[in-house]
Amino acid sequence: MEINYKILIISDTEILGRYPMEKLKKMFKDIDFIIAAGDLGNDYLDYLFTTLNKDILYVNGNHVSKQHHDISFCKNIDGKVIKYRGLKIFGLGGSKKYSYAPHQYSEFEMIQRIIANLGNLIFSKLDIMVTHAPPRRIHDREDFTHQGFETFHKILNYFKPKLWIHGHIHLNTHMDIQETKMKDTLIMNAYGYKVIEYSRERRLYERLIHSKRKS
Repeated sequence: MEINYKILIISDTEILGRYPMEKLKKMFKDIDFIIAAGDLGNDYLDYLFTTLNKDILYVNGNHVSKQHHDISFCKNIDGKVIKYRGLKIFGLGGSKKYSYAPHQYSEFEMIQRIIANLGNLIFSKLDIMVTHAPPRRIHDREDFTHQGFETFHKILNYFKPKLWIHGHIHLNTHMDIQETKMKDTLIMNAYGYKVIEYSRERRLYERLIHSKRKS
């Protein structure tokens, strides 16, 4: 038996801020939660959280605006592996280090961030990977600022997330789709906004708990 999730993914452009609250509520009335892949203002995340009343899981981009705007009610997954609604999700924000601004990392620094989470990665399957920058040579560009991380291929090869969501790479419009299948992983650029569906098998113990509650 499968559990199905409908997820609103967003990054890099605050297009939904142009829509009034009532329109947004109709557009996204049946989503389960929101994943933000960076370069979005804190006030924008607050607007979507307040309007849609759905959890927002986010990583930081290389640009963070309105940093002093409180979004403690959102779930910062940057640098963390979390369990959320039965899903195992790993978040790594930031971009390649091209200046001394926050949320920029060298390849070595990004490797260290992955190593710090190994204990939470090796014992069960990773469902969703959320990054700001993409893996190197997948959706990225050749200018250094917009290159992806080579080390992300280690996550693809060893932990095989079913879904990888990233931002950082701007498309012509928010309606454009950029996705690539790499072995077991669907990699998607969240630029603007997209609504996606994610399915996973319900584990045996979850079925048993559900059955027990009914009896």
